[in-house]
Amino acid sequence: MTLSAGLLDLVGGLPVHPLIVHVAVVVLPAAAVGLIVIMALPRVHSVLRWSVIAALAVGTFAAWIAAESGEALSDRVGEAEVHEALGENLPTIAIITLVLGVIWAAITQLSAHVGPAASSAVITRSTGPRALLWLQIIVSIVTAGMAAYALYTIIVGHSGAVATWLPRVGG
Repeated sequence: MTLSAGLLDLVGGLPVHPLIVHVAVVVLPAAAVGLIVIMALPRVHSVLRWSVIAALAVGTFAAWIAAESGEALSDRVGEAEVHEALGENLPTIAIITLVLGVIWAAITQLSAHVGPAASSAVITRSTGPRALLWLQIIVSIVTAGMAAYALYTIIVGHSGAVATWLPRVGG
């Protein structure tokens, strides 16, 4: 779906794609690394959990806008085949990472509330807290893997820079 004459084409006479792509290329990988870091440091879960998820949402939105505006730009200047092929998957990768991040954040928040209750003598033999712990571990592993895969953004951005600048400056 190309929106070449629409909102995602030009802003103030400049193409939207190079304006928004910098947000995606900076915020999405930084949020993905932030997610991995806070997963590894449980003491900062409660402080940074939702801030990192918010940054991940901004990066995901920027990745989607970058992909759509890239379609509009390619209608104007032609296609950068390698960059376009790499960039097509980025919004999906970002959305999956965001969804997993939200699930992880919700589970860790729930675990923080169940944890103190689980230490009481009444609940210690219950499988509920144990099942929640296993769910948290599994979701953490899958989410960390997907967050690492979201660093793919750097490859997409690099391919765009190569397509744009290598013919002009040589190398």
